[in-house]
Amino acid sequence: MPSLPRPARPATAALILAVGTLVLVSAAQTLSPGEVRLSSHPYVLGATLLTESRLVQLEIVVRDARGRAVTGLTKNNFVVYDSGKNRNLTTFSVDTLKEVVDTNQSFTRPGRETIAETRPPALQSPGRSLVSDRWIALVFDDINTSAGDLAHAKIAASRFIKEAVRSGDSIALFTTSGSDVSGFTSDSTAILVAMTKVQSRPRMSPGGLAQCPRMTAYEAYQIVNKNPAAMKAKVSEACACGGSSGCNVEGMRDTDLLNPTPNSGNTADPYGGAGTVSSLIDSILAQAQQTWDQAHLASQVTLDAIKGSVDQLARRPGRRMLLLASSGFLSGMLEEEKDSIINAALRNSVVINSLDAKGLYAEAPGTPLDESVESVEIPVSTSVFQMRSLGDRLDDLDSAMARFAESTGGLLFRNNNDLDLGFRQLGLLPNCTYLLGFPPAEDGKYHKIKVELKNASHDFVQVRPGYFAPAAGDGQHHMASDKLDDVMRGTEEKADFPVVVTQQVGTLASGERQLTIQTHIDIQKLSFEQQKDRHVQRLTFVAAIFDSQGSFVTGKEAMMELALKPESFEHLSRTGINGVMQLEMPPGSYRLRMVLQEALHGNMNATSKELQIR
Repeated sequence: MPSLPRPARPATAALILAVGTLVLVSAAQTLSPGEVRLSSHPYVLGATLLTESRLVQLEIVVRDARGRAVTGLTKNNFVVYDSGKNRNLTTFSVDTLKEVVDTNQSFTRPGRETIAETRPPALQSPGRSLVSDRWIALVFDDINTSAGDLAHAKIAASRFIKEAVRSGDSIALFTTSGSDVSGFTSDSTAILVAMTKVQSRPRMSPGGLAQCPRMTAYEAYQIVNKNPAAMKAKVSEACACGGSSGCNVEGMRDTDLLNPTPNSGNTADPYGGAGTVSSLIDSILAQAQQTWDQAHLASQVTLDAIKGSVDQLARRPGRRMLLLASSGFLSGMLEEEKDSIINAALRNSVVINSLDAKGLYAEAPGTPLDESVESVEIPVSTSVFQMRSLGDRLDDLDSAMARFAESTGGLLFRNNNDLDLGFRQLGLLPNCTYLLGFPPAEDGKYHKIKVELKNASHDFVQVRPGYFAPAAGDGQHHMASDKLDDVMRGTEEKADFPVVVTQQVGTLASGERQLTIQTHIDIQKLSFEQQKDRHVQRLTFVAAIFDSQGSFVTGKEAMMELALKPESFEHLSRTGINGVMQLEMPPGSYRLRMVLQEALHGNMNATSKELQIR
């Protein structure tokens, strides 16, 4: 794996508007408020594609049989199928982390081999990892997670938060109840303080509405959905609770259990001679419906909170990840709500990783020891149903978390008590990610994606399962961003309007090296839109640094929004505009890619320069 130069800390971009030369600035040529608005943020190779572009961007992690990220693959190793059709790749790049061997850490993929994974690289001074900063929404499901499970998850999360923040991530804390929320920050102390306030806030008792017969949300769900085994178990239990010796449940037909009709032509009177079982069935059906209504509402609130967290992430630049920690919740009959979350995540390139806070879970049939119930003998049918349905119940509780992870290219961590491991496996960056792109279809439909490898062995390929294609003619205002990202990946020179790019390497007081990039723009060759008395245009400046192997190292993006008065426009037409960006860089050999784009027509200027920083 090629070694990357390690930046001392993330480059801090400052875009400075200089009017002409220093002499002209000192001659009191100034701009009034509102004529120029400047903004800047870290540039991530592919971030524009991920958030705005019509180009379909795939972030692919290829892992070997031991779960380690595979490096060294090229564009020719990948074959992408879009709804069964082979697509030609128009963009390809690689994001890599410098591998740091840590013999004290190993990750276990549930039910599979041990995964040896790398930590983010140690940096020369406090700062970021080599790849883009990430925005992580840490969501605790305090509605559906027991106090014990939540306590274990919080302990494990605290260690992960410290590691993630050190690697340059910003984290926000959310809960499904809507309480104890903390906004995005890279201050681990603030997040940890907020997390101490998170506590379990259940919306209903685990045992349901009554002590006898005890009815869990899962049992209620099964009864509402006409499961005869669940109905027989609860009716038998109700008979035991009432001490009814005349209950003849075992001999009843499934149709009679689910659709009771007393004395339905049976001379033997299966209901005990006085409609005893019939009334119990009606009571169980009512109890099941009320219990499920409560559970359904709690699950709906949970999904609404997850959707809100996705929406918060969608507003952030760069890579976005939602990490959901939950003991699981029933999401049957809520397909539309789950689809809404998945659609929002896919459209905004939010990866959802899920952690089952229950860990490796097992239980004996009967009532949990921490619940107080009436002392009755559990009928055989109840015990049999509980034992046979345990696996299905756990799968149903995790089904929403599994679907979110699978549908957004994330992972599900379950059946493992090592929650420290779970947070690291789900939250830390792989040391190699392949970025592939191709133009989407334009039919407004969902397209499934399948990625295969040629001439390369692998255990599995981790990639988003599909994308929503735009409708024909939709989103034309994003085409300029598409072009910019494509050009950033290339090496071709473009000169739709004249720009002069110069660079200079200096030394800061700390001894670190600083690259200053200055761009001089002749705005006489640019189109401006006339809005009342203002000349309006928006310029986007993007500087990206690649190492000698062609791997992306770091970058900055800045935007200059101009609304110039006539006198200012006339002056700048004569002098031009200077944009200045500054990046702190360690010694090494690099390639600078500088692209400028104007917003009205998408015209751009692109140039590449070889750099040697000593």
